[in-house]
Amino acid sequence: MPDLSDIGIFISAVGGIIVIYEKMTKKREHFIVKYDSYNAEMDDRDSLYIVSKSFQPISIRDYGFIKENGELESIPWIGECACDGDNYDIVKLGVTEKMEYNQRVEFKCRTSEPIVGAFAMGATQNFPRLCFASNVRYIRRIQIRIKIILKYLSYM
Repeated sequence: MPDLSDIGIFISAVGGIIVIYEKMTKKREHFIVKYDSYNAEMDDRDSLYIVSKSFQPISIRDYGFIKENGELESIPWIGECACDGDNYDIVKLGVTEKMEYNQRVEFKCRTSEPIVGAFAMGATQNFPRLCFASNVRYIRRIQIRIKIILKYLSYM
């Protein structure tokens, strides 16, 4: 039969594990990415929104859409490198820096290529978080994920 000191040691160990887990997850950015409009409206532009689920302020460094061929179309890159003839129509509602808990940012963009999903990458992340349209088959989602993983592994 365990004595009182064994029970105290067990409770301390469980408490230590909980503290270590909380320290590890606090540094990670928690957010949700959806390929859809946050508020239902009539619009012919593709939409994505990001909602912060982190208790500390987070920043989103890259975001955009996933093309049908598996390439990532970054909205910040479009904003910096696109010329007037490209006909991109980008609308940003909200901020991507220092997003508080449950704060959202929404992007709308008109592109000429078919879009199958959206992605976002936090400031401390090395791989984007992906979200696909509901009409994309699961096999196609896996193929696109593998292509993106291989692309990011080749950079490392």
